[in-house]
Amino acid sequence: MPFLLASAFSASHAADWPMHTIDAARGIEHLSGADGVRPGDINGDGLIDFVTGWEEGNAIRVYLNPGPEKSKEPWPATTISRVSSAEDAVFADLDGDGRLDVVSATEGKNRTVYVHWCPGQAENIADEKSWETAPFPTTKNSQWWMYCLPLDVDLDGDLDLLVGSKNAGASLTWLENPGHEKARDLSVWKSHRLFDVGWIMSLRLLEEEGKRHLVFSDRKGLHSGIHLLPLLDEAPWFGKPVCVAAPGEEVMFLDLAFLDDDEKLDVVAAIRPDRIAVFYQPENPLAAWEDSADLDPLPEDQFGTVKAVRIGDLDGDEIPDFAITCERADGEKRGVLGANVFSEYFPISDASGVKYDRIELLDLDADGDLDLVTCEESAGLGVIWFENPLLP
Repeated sequence: MPFLLASAFSASHAADWPMHTIDAARGIEHLSGADGVRPGDINGDGLIDFVTGWEEGNAIRVYLNPGPEKSKEPWPATTISRVSSAEDAVFADLDGDGRLDVVSATEGKNRTVYVHWCPGQAENIADEKSWETAPFPTTKNSQWWMYCLPLDVDLDGDLDLLVGSKNAGASLTWLENPGHEKARDLSVWKSHRLFDVGWIMSLRLLEEEGKRHLVFSDRKGLHSGIHLLPLLDEAPWFGKPVCVAAPGEEVMFLDLAFLDDDEKLDVVAAIRPDRIAVFYQPENPLAAWEDSADLDPLPEDQFGTVKAVRIGDLDGDEIPDFAITCERADGEKRGVLGANVFSEYFPISDASGVKYDRIELLDLDADGDLDLVTCEESAGLGVIWFENPLLP
């Protein structure tokens, strides 16, 4: 079904959104290569914090949200670990103690999945020495780990980990939690290689009408495209993955959103080099998803190649809009932009920055509109957010 169309954006959306730095790269400290932001409330104050892996900076850093009034200043930051080549870092309470730990996935020469155990007291979160880091033994030096989704796969009340990798020998792997009482003994976590992949970009849970599916994008190789993996209510816990959209295409990050009136979540995907594709969920989710509402290709003279897309109401009209980030935004090209359902693109960033990453849409300044949080890996912008100019 088509989009529910609305009036075009107001003139205010043609302007750049002010950029605010949460944590910039610093060459003198060898802090470079911010690679992805993942949200969570680690200190329990009701504000969304972030964790980021600095791939070239050999650092996993946690950012504590200072609140709306100070959100435009650099945020309090702690390096919780010094692992190298971090491609992803995500919050997850693995031992059930009520505190969010951090899991990092690394590539390059490291190729290991780590857990970083949160300190026992909230006041120690900002103390680097209070964090404990340990590798999952079954993952050590094994694969180029790229993305992690914490999920209770086997419905036993604890968080397992689904981890995807890239390059030769890549897989989607399930790290099975042995239970809260044993979770800190990483030697008893079981590793289940589910199937071969080329390059996992996104792992998202689609849960509707009591059924669970894993939605994932595979960027490279024989199985590139968007896949659905049924999650079962009993062993063996996984069905057979099915490619439901974009077969053979280079799918980057994707998002799930309600885009029509059938109360089913649809998929929006960034597909290199210039495509923002919309796939509507059919009655049978394991059938082919309808592709009938793509945006026009990104103007190659204005923007880089697409990296990520998120859906949110950016202009307050209750109609889904598109927030988009790009790589290869060289020269005067923009790397962060928005669009409405008419394929009317508008810049969010200026021409600074080259390689942006995944997106979170949150109201960081508490003014009633959605701001955009991302990171920039190549030009040193680091972890940043763009202030929506819709409301003062």
